[in-house]
Amino acid sequence: MEQLKETIRQFRIFKDLCDKEIAPFLEIIKKKKLDDKSMVFMHDNPITHVYFVSTGKVKVFRNDMSGKEQIVCVKQPGDMFPHVGFFRKGDYPAHAQVIEDTELYFISIQDFEEVLMANPHLAIKLFSVLGDQIVDVQQRLEEMALRSTNERILLLLLRLSETHREEQADGWIKLNTKFTNSDLANMIGTTRESVNRMISHLRKEQAIKLVEGSYFIYPEKVQEELSI
Repeated sequence: MEQLKETIRQFRIFKDLCDKEIAPFLEIIKKKKLDDKSMVFMHDNPITHVYFVSTGKVKVFRNDMSGKEQIVCVKQPGDMFPHVGFFRKGDYPAHAQVIEDTELYFISIQDFEEVLMANPHLAIKLFSVLGDQIVDVQQRLEEMALRSTNERILLLLLRLSETHREEQADGWIKLNTKFTNSDLANMIGTTRESVNRMISHLRKEQAIKLVEGSYFIYPEKVQEELSI
């Protein structure tokens, strides 16, 4: 039980809880391992559980009217998803698929709601996490409406350098998830060709480099490109 307690404290919503506060969740949280490419849930299926990434990564995505994939985000260890479904009936807003062998913890929405109703102060913690997600969505919508394609690519790279970072020497940041240019394009609703052109330019400016399929970003130089 102690090991489980320390494991789930890696998840942001639980990390600041005392032993008494975390105890109810120990009784209702479950674990499963999924192989690479396995689906966690499908878009429009009824929401039944909330998930937490322990190891591995999960791609959350939707398909547009033409069937093209639109990546919403990539969840990694410590992240919770989805952020909807509490105290309301509804369906999953997107597909979720693991993109490497992954270990997930999960709690049924019904059990989660019962614990929150019995411990209202825990709901405040949840709302804080949800609030951050709302701010992120609002920021992305503003970028879509107000920024050029090149600016959106640069902003995406800066955002990924914060959320998927492995710090390296001399100011470089390695992205700990291997994104293709198509992935980057799908995350902001643009074309792969547009991303290819910007990446090519940034590589010439030594703001980005590609090593064994992984992107390395120099955030200060990317920021300078955004300011031009």
